[in-house]
Amino acid sequence: MKKLLLTLVALLILTCQSAFAANPYPATLDDGNLVFVDGFKGYGIYAVRSSVDVQNYNPPQYKIAINTISVNVDTGQRGSVQTYYFRYNWDSKTVYYYSRQKDAWVMWDLNRIYGHADGAPLIPNLAEVAFVSAYNMKFYGDKQSYTYGSWQRVIPLSLYQALGI
Repeated sequence: MKKLLLTLVALLILTCQSAFAANPYPATLDDGNLVFVDGFKGYGIYAVRSSVDVQNYNPPQYKIAINTISVNVDTGQRGSVQTYYFRYNWDSKTVYYYSRQKDAWVMWDLNRIYGHADGAPLIPNLAEVAFVSAYNMKFYGDKQSYTYGSWQRVIPLSLYQALGI
């Protein structure tokens, strides 16, 4: 009986550890100022909400800049800071981001699957954090896109929960 109980406790501990290990990136850091938008190879990319700079407010057109910072998930060490620029069209629900690599504004295609090798998959989450931080309202909201063979939310509910909206 004792052996069975120890085995069950060990299984419970292993199950809990694997559940917590599934997503090693905290949703927010620094009391919500840093919001997780992407992770890759042990580094989390966090949007810095306090860095939001509204550069153009002319509804339905908006332009916002926001910084990101990389954080080593194992050590917590902070890394490089990058600034991203977004243009939004509220009526068409389109987002353009400035690509330094192309030296041009690029429309984010919601129905394309982006990987780390061919384009920053953080763009829709980062653009949403910038918009919510600037105006305290959702840009994409419940909008869906067709990826991976099915309709899916553009922005996961967990991001809105982390933003408190």
